[in-house]
Amino acid sequence: MINGYEAGADDYVTKPFSLAVLISKVNVMMKRNARGSGGSDSSGSDIIRAGDIILNLSENCVYKDSKRISLTANEYKLLVYFMENPMKILSRNQLLEAIWDIDGSFVDDNTLAVNIRRLREKIEEEPSKPELIKNVRGLGYIWERKCERQ
Repeated sequence: MINGYEAGADDYVTKPFSLAVLISKVNVMMKRNARGSGGSDSSGSDIIRAGDIILNLSENCVYKDSKRISLTANEYKLLVYFMENPMKILSRNQLLEAIWDIDGSFVDDNTLAVNIRRLREKIEEEPSKPELIKNVRGLGYIWERKCERQ
């Protein structure tokens, strides 16, 4: 993997791989290439807004109440995935495959929960009573706010 990245690879797929992960990776690369070449992705916008949260995909930054907030890479990926899939219940496995690009076997059981808790601390008014990212018991998580592309 290291040799591949050092040689200029953007990503790496391990065997055995999930077809869903491969398709997701190809879609991400196509979106990235469309943005980089002056085109736009299928949605037509690189800015997603949900209330006071603004996600700028072309600049990889997030604003809350017009103030830029600092997120780790995984927190950012989680936020992007949630905001691109608003009002949909996302299972733990969906999130693990989308964010960590694996089937979950190499990620600690608490990794997802910890990253969601940290993200909530940065974007929620009251992280202990989340209004944006809610847990749907036994099913996963849901982004509970409509998102609009600008």
